[in-house]
Amino acid sequence: MTTDETSRVVTVDPDDGLRTAFTVRRDRCGACGDTDLQPFLDLGESPLADSFPADPGEAQPRYPLQVAVCPTCWLVQLLDVVPDHLLFGVDYGFHSSSSPSLRDYHTRYAGELLAEFRDRAERLTVEVACNDGDLLSRFAVAKCRTVGVDPAGVAEQARRRGLTVYREPFGRDVAQRIVSEHGNAGLVIANHVLAHVADLNDFVGGLAALLAPDGVLSVEVQYVGDLLAGNQFDHVYHEHRSFFSLSSLRRVLGNHGLQVERVRRTPAQGGSLHVLARKARSDSTQAAFRESWLTSRAVYDGFQGRVDHVRDRLRELLGEEVRRGRRLAGYAASAKSATLLNYCEIGPWILEFVVDTTPQKIGRFTPGTRVPITAPGQRPEPDTYLLLAWNYLPGVLRRERAFLDAGGQFLVPIPVPVLL
Repeated sequence: MTTDETSRVVTVDPDDGLRTAFTVRRDRCGACGDTDLQPFLDLGESPLADSFPADPGEAQPRYPLQVAVCPTCWLVQLLDVVPDHLLFGVDYGFHSSSSPSLRDYHTRYAGELLAEFRDRAERLTVEVACNDGDLLSRFAVAKCRTVGVDPAGVAEQARRRGLTVYREPFGRDVAQRIVSEHGNAGLVIANHVLAHVADLNDFVGGLAALLAPDGVLSVEVQYVGDLLAGNQFDHVYHEHRSFFSLSSLRRVLGNHGLQVERVRRTPAQGGSLHVLARKARSDSTQAAFRESWLTSRAVYDGFQGRVDHVRDRLRELLGEEVRRGRRLAGYAASAKSATLLNYCEIGPWILEFVVDTTPQKIGRFTPGTRVPITAPGQRPEPDTYLLLAWNYLPGVLRRERAFLDAGGQFLVPIPVPVLL
């Protein structure tokens, strides 16, 4: 962030009493510095998505969720940035090992990288944003030297797995300490973390400093093209400060001497890009990818209307279920559910509970909307689940076959609400 950016007081729920909180308001692009940021989506104000209150009466500040696009490099970004210490504190709610689908994905992901880059991975594998160590531990089991970095409290679980973890925000300074203490990395992994970064140039500069001359950088980001085409507005929450196309990602990496050599689409997060990059060489080739449509302002101008249509249709379907006397609950207390539930004004007056398998969330309440979170089997199953982790739909349908066979339904909200 720059010194020109200004602090902004944000509001809280009227029922929460008088409290204040602050964000930093962007006045320029986080990648290229252009000052002509163009807003195109306003989701009002929402609480922090991974802050699950233990008491339904607990005060929760709400922060603006406004999204803009840079017309120079086409990086999509939040206009209000919540400080790291509020986002990634001790009570940070996301735990990667709690998701069966994500654990399966990590198994495949680690296997692919080890099959192709084992020699580099064995020298030193560094995962930035290692969370509870679910992915990084797979490299440790494969006899690789490993180091993790994560500022969130969940990193203590990674340490309990026996992993070496730096518990602080990543940037050039941390990268230089890792190099001095462990050497340069043959493999650096940065999965779904660039979106969370306040200072992109310091972060990516640190990635470049970590890499050995022949090292490989493996990066995965949610793809803004899928977000826009699929009406995935619930991926917009305060931890997600930036949303990348390949061209904007390539530009950010290139500013620090890193060149994309390979790109592929993945299903993660409802549609992501996985890129392999190295330190730029004269004989490197640029990865081809068609996305010129993302440089048209019209693509962004229509998004608010589509989002509002999803909200209105979802509320219609929920209302019809209530009028039919059907019991409703939520399935998966995901971070993105905070945006969906708050923007669509869906609370305990519609959902009896939200079922989730994350131990740290059970017994707590959804941010802002205060729906109780329970473990599977703690309450009788409803007639209809609102699927709050729609990006895992295939796996959920497989696991919940008995519920469906008994006449249960899932209401899938994205890209367009539909009952299954």
